[in-house]
Amino acid sequence: MAKRLANAGLTMASIALSLLFIELAFRLAMGLPLLKIHDWRMARLTDARVGEQADFDARLGWVPRSGYASEEHNTLDHGIRRNGNETAIRPGHVLAVGDSFTEGWEVDDDDTWPAYLELMAGMPVLNGGVGGYGTDQIVMRAEQLLPIARPHTLIVSFLSFDIQRAGHVAYGAQKPWFSIDKGELRYHAPAPPEARGEPGWWSRAEWSVRDVLAHVAAIDFIMARLDQDFWYGGEKREYIKANNDPIQVTCLLLERLKKQTDTMGVRALLFMQYYAPAVIESERQPADALQVMACAAKAGFEVVDHFPSLRALVRQNPNAMVDYYFFDDGEFQHMNAKGNAHAASVVLEALRKR
Repeated sequence: MAKRLANAGLTMASIALSLLFIELAFRLAMGLPLLKIHDWRMARLTDARVGEQADFDARLGWVPRSGYASEEHNTLDHGIRRNGNETAIRPGHVLAVGDSFTEGWEVDDDDTWPAYLELMAGMPVLNGGVGGYGTDQIVMRAEQLLPIARPHTLIVSFLSFDIQRAGHVAYGAQKPWFSIDKGELRYHAPAPPEARGEPGWWSRAEWSVRDVLAHVAAIDFIMARLDQDFWYGGEKREYIKANNDPIQVTCLLLERLKKQTDTMGVRALLFMQYYAPAVIESERQPADALQVMACAAKAGFEVVDHFPSLRALVRQNPNAMVDYYFFDDGEFQHMNAKGNAHAASVVLEALRKR
């Protein structure tokens, strides 16, 4: 019996050493850290759901990854996008929050509208924008960053489209949402970026094994190719509507945020932005944008509307927006450097009024 146990132990040790050798060889070949303890499966899953520049966040759904570095897009602590050569968060000045128009998708760090505003105003502007956010997430992002940034001015930028995102449980990725109960907001946390199936001892055991194996980079690589649905839980990117009124939710959240800024002595502005078609196709702002601007003003926000100045450009030249937005394959995308500089000038004019 003792000899059998010794042989079994030797066999297990041999298997473990062989697997360790395979893992180290795989990491070396793939350029991965040799000794890093990491959940490779969750990292890959998060990248697939919210992009390589973001991390899953149990409250906000996703947040920009701190310390992300690339040639065009770089972040500081808390996922703040870098302006110019800044290397650390500079509190006590201006904080801007918003969606991808604020974060500055498709442009370099120096060409976002918060970066241009910093140059024009001559004071630090922290860029807390997050791509894909709805108005609900933008407000919560402001609430998250206010104690960190300690600004004298908060600029909340909404794209009119963000209002409808607040009416979704999932919008490309799982997100938080709010219902309204007797006039009060009720928060609902985002689902995790994986579907763990029905509860039960077998499901729990299966996921426990999967969670352990997920720390083996070679196994993650193999399983991602053999059976992606099983390995990642079978969840797909979805667009799921919530049973709420996104305009009412947005307005109640703005009221809540204004109370916080008043308590902290922070000046609060709402900057409404638009996709190019909304400016080109109508002389009037979308109805939901008008309603949110009205309730923001009622709550005490200084409202800055990008629509009038952009529409004036369209009246002079129907094709003017091609100069201010990226235009590819017949479709308008985000604002380009010129558009962001224009946006910053509109915000600057409002800042100087007081």
